Amino acid sequence: MVITSVNVPRGGGRTDIRIREGERRDRDLIWRATTETLWGDVPEAERAALDRDEVEAHFRPHAEHVMDSQENAVFVAEDAEGRVLGYAVAGGATTMLTPAPFGFLYDLWVAPEARRRGVARRLAEHVAAWCRARGFRRMKLEVGAGNATARALYASLGFSEERVFMGKAL
Repeated sequence: MVITSVNVPRGGGRTDIRIREGERRDRDLIWRATTETLWGDVPEAERAALDRDEVEAHFRPHAEHVMDSQENAVFVAEDAEGRVLGYAVAGGATTMLTPAPFGFLYDLWVAPEARRRGVARRLAEHVAAWCRARGFRRMKLEVGAGNATARALYASLGFSEERVFMGKAL
């Protein structure tokens, strides 16, 4: 089912981008992309002491729980030929600081060949609309401190730092 359809620039022309609900057939691609992002977000100083397979095995049940929850949503952006250009995973959350629920963008990924064409922006806007429709008044996300490209995108969408997660070697 197509949820929304937008045009984004592509090499001087325009390409139809459709955002649809994610399906089981999308899981392999989502898993490969999210684990690549996960590993890239692990601080370089920590990677040497970690086994990537163990990190992914630890992460997978958490990610599957989020994607399988009826409370959450997976959205896939694709072109007119059905090629996946990106995806977003969203849901609701709370923190220990406040009981007020908010929308949460768990994951957003765009295929390397589709980057800088507005796909991430369209997915994030779609997630924001989904959150508003569920009554959330705020939307939050977490991004790796070293992921300057994603941080710049999110800042351009109006996100700002609220808390900073810090660490140090012992």
